[in-house]
Amino acid sequence: MNAMANLSAPLPPEAKSESAAGLTHFSFAGKVFKVAGARFAPFGPKLEPRFYVQLGNIDASMEIQALRAEFAITTDSPDDKLITMAVKGLRYVPDIRPGDVIPSEILDGKASWPIQARHRQVAEQRLQVQLLSWVSGKELLLTNNDELSMFLEQIENKAKLKEAFEAAAEALGRDRKDYEAVLKQIDLLARELCYIEALRDRFAKVNDIREKLQKLRALYSSDARLRDEIQRINMLLDRALQKYEKRFQEVDAQTSEIIGALKALDRQIEYIRQARDDLHFILRDWDPVLKKWDETPVKRGRAQDQLLSETYRLLAMRFAPSKSVLK
Repeated sequence: MNAMANLSAPLPPEAKSESAAGLTHFSFAGKVFKVAGARFAPFGPKLEPRFYVQLGNIDASMEIQALRAEFAITTDSPDDKLITMAVKGLRYVPDIRPGDVIPSEILDGKASWPIQARHRQVAEQRLQVQLLSWVSGKELLLTNNDELSMFLEQIENKAKLKEAFEAAAEALGRDRKDYEAVLKQIDLLARELCYIEALRDRFAKVNDIREKLQKLRALYSSDARLRDEIQRINMLLDRALQKYEKRFQEVDAQTSEIIGALKALDRQIEYIRQARDDLHFILRDWDPVLKKWDETPVKRGRAQDQLLSETYRLLAMRFAPSKSVLK
């Protein structure tokens, strides 16, 4: 990276102030951040954050601490703070370039990716069913989204739900008539949980791979090498699905005691956001592979052979005995 040494010259005051004011964007001031191809991106299997630039035909990179030292980026300077935010931001986006918007996860904790209206509806319905479970004293095990809708559409359950909101207001130290306050709290919780529902939908596609593997096992029965590879993929996929499902169950358990969740709403939202970010981070690895599984016909061929190898590499990297799902 010595070729970039001439980029460490002092900056004019106006450039420094512009960087310091970058509250919503990665408005770096240093000259090195103006170089073609400048970006922060993960490197290698451990996804180590690095800084990249394009030097001729070479895509050069350096470690973050080396970037600070090489270009005399002082501690707590505007660029130093933005570098720290960029490193954190790589958990939410694939790469970060100068001028990019700072992910909202860093600024205010909100998710920076969109969801569909149905995910918001499912989140609200799950919370409503949990409220009915609490007021009736009977656990209602409804996991299918269609079952949730049908159950809540029943006339008697609509009436019970109003009573449940009133009882919840009382349990939260309010007047029974002040159930509007409970509605607002449920709404706040649903706004966070709808991202979990969106992720639950996306993770279901990982489970779909298992069904396709069963078909491929029969198709590759005469190929010992690929038959064994499919078996290894199945084993690692089972391990992956168990860990993913456990994480969703943990989130569900956090809100199953609905009154307790509403009493500690801020703490619940913080927990849900952490789980959301962890699961979303995992899916960044899976998304390209899931897309290929959607597009590749379930039949023998070079494309399928390559997809099996790619799937195995992903699973082995994340689910070998010494690996952590969140690394």
